[in-house]
Amino acid sequence: MARNRPNIIVIQADQMAAQALGAYGDQAARTPNIDALAEEGAVFDRAYCNTPLCAPSRASMMTGRMPSAIGCYDNGADFAASEPTFAHRLRAIGYHTALIGRMHFIGPDQQHGFEERLTTDVYPADLDMVPDWNRRPEDRLQWYHDADAVFSAGVSKATVQQDFDDEVGFRTLRHLNDRVRVNQAAGERRPFLMVTSFIHPHDPYEPPREHWDRFADVDIPDPVHPEVPDPEQDPHSHRLRAMSGFDVREPGIDEVRRARRAYYAAVNYIDDHVGRIRERVEELGLADETVIIVTSDHGDMLGEKGLWYKMSPYEQSSRVPMIVHGPEDLVPKGRFANTVCLLDLMPTLLELSGAPSPSGQDGRSLLETARQERTGEATPKDRDIVIEYLAEGTLRPQLTLVRGHLKYVLCPGDPEQFFDLSVDPDELRNRAAVPEYAEIVGQMRATLQARYDVLRLESDVLASQASRRLVAEALRNGRVRRWDFDPEPEQRYVRGDFWAALGYGKVSDPSR
Repeated sequence: MARNRPNIIVIQADQMAAQALGAYGDQAARTPNIDALAEEGAVFDRAYCNTPLCAPSRASMMTGRMPSAIGCYDNGADFAASEPTFAHRLRAIGYHTALIGRMHFIGPDQQHGFEERLTTDVYPADLDMVPDWNRRPEDRLQWYHDADAVFSAGVSKATVQQDFDDEVGFRTLRHLNDRVRVNQAAGERRPFLMVTSFIHPHDPYEPPREHWDRFADVDIPDPVHPEVPDPEQDPHSHRLRAMSGFDVREPGIDEVRRARRAYYAAVNYIDDHVGRIRERVEELGLADETVIIVTSDHGDMLGEKGLWYKMSPYEQSSRVPMIVHGPEDLVPKGRFANTVCLLDLMPTLLELSGAPSPSGQDGRSLLETARQERTGEATPKDRDIVIEYLAEGTLRPQLTLVRGHLKYVLCPGDPEQFFDLSVDPDELRNRAAVPEYAEIVGQMRATLQARYDVLRLESDVLASQASRRLVAEALRNGRVRRWDFDPEPEQRYVRGDFWAALGYGKVSDPSR
């Protein structure tokens, strides 16, 4: 008997680093709900974002294409409505598609294939965050990440981010009820894709008291290597520090510890939401036909190498959790070492749903990666993962190639960087000029140079920045019309036929 097409729930947190989860070995983490999904599902130990910045990472993830291929270079680059996303592709084959929460879409299309969007975004959709590579990093723009988030970290009774995520959590649970209601009323099952996207643990690090207090007796480790790299070897890290103000204000150890505790508490807050979502799925009898995926758009440096937030090719910034949980006939169980990336989410959803796969897609189904690893058809060194960084904090394109345990970073004007993670997992020694690595460094450089015309890419980014700055300035004059999503009023309670409305709203509990 053929299986029904599964429901799919994608839970995404913002800036949730893989290394801050118990499922990825962190002994200080308090993430029992995410860890349970990992224990029962598939865990990809080396998953990377394709750019360590919010908006371009998410646009890339949704289209299965690199940021440079779709012109989504930074947090102020508009995401074209004509780009097919996984929401378009699943909707085209009959899935109900819904977005709840954050996706940082820039531009007038705030749906990108989702049939329903149940909340607005926490950040604006306009061209407000356009970088300028003609400015020095220390010549700061108003919207840059700021060191103050580390100095002011701690408990808050209420914040913009808490209000947003509490709404996202509530609407997620209610939407699950609604999918059951709709199917009951129609007398037939329609599969759904639901993307639930939270803003925590993104800075500022301001968790609720409940979650902060859970770490009162937890020994959260300090940064293992807080020393800033040599500026001659790694000017990019120093640009990032200058951009955020860490070059003039350095947090002391107490401030570092407070910020890290607040971050871990914010991750724990997300874990609670994950637990409530899974509980509701089980209560509604959906567990046997639902796949749950947990991931993030990028990580957080959390003080390693004197860096905070993201925007860096280092592991803490560029690695993300990737956990897939579902029925055993759909999801291979276990841990997988082969490298994967956020581009792989779309082909995974297409395989699960049975939607047609586009030709020439950059990603690869996570399920296929797991199968190939199990059979020995593929090993970590057999696949290259590319990470682009084309936004603020650099002055020219930065391109990173990950091949197995090797990582190569190319940025015109900066020294090449090359790390062998098998002997240097903390990326402390740049081996780009070490003779024994010369051949592989040359091969990886050639791979990037064959894939990219770096000078052309730089020219394209600069031209895009200039045109978007002009448009943004013009749109601020005269009557201003924002692109932010404005949810439609819901007619959800008793209107018209009294008893029919009450009957539609009821999801019975057969155990009573």
